[in-house]
Amino acid sequence: MKLVISIFLLFFMTNLVAQNPRDAAKHIGAGVVIGVAGGYAADKITNGQRGWKWAGAVGSSFAAGLAKETFYDKPRGNEWEAKDVLYTTLGGVLSGMALDILTSNSRRRSGNGRKCGCLVAKLDFNQELDLPIFVENGTGDITSELQAVYMLK
Repeated sequence: MKLVISIFLLFFMTNLVAQNPRDAAKHIGAGVVIGVAGGYAADKITNGQRGWKWAGAVGSSFAAGLAKETFYDKPRGNEWEAKDVLYTTLGGVLSGMALDILTSNSRRRSGNGRKCGCLVAKLDFNQELDLPIFVENGTGDITSELQAVYMLK
């Protein structure tokens, strides 16, 4: 996967030149922002499935690039520019790589223990609770009995 992305970046960054380098940078930046939003949403919806994270990042930036060229530039009399769509999609690929690195649990593991990023509860087994043997009121409500023991302690 990394080889495909590297070839994609190398080929398109060296062979394509937008009309204005600042315009290309704007499209890549917009693709990164949109790709992060789409990829992170896909990551959360699918519980961290890697393929959907990439599909969300690249797909959302590609759709945004197409929508911008179709519904924003074309009605204003500007030409359709496939390079702009490509640069926006390239921003989605960059955000997919960043999300893959930042949200993958396997890359954050270090040292002896596995760190999954989840919350861990620490149990204290030394604290003892003296429960009454005989329940006087006969209601069978264990909650009230536990509250009474804590209050008497």
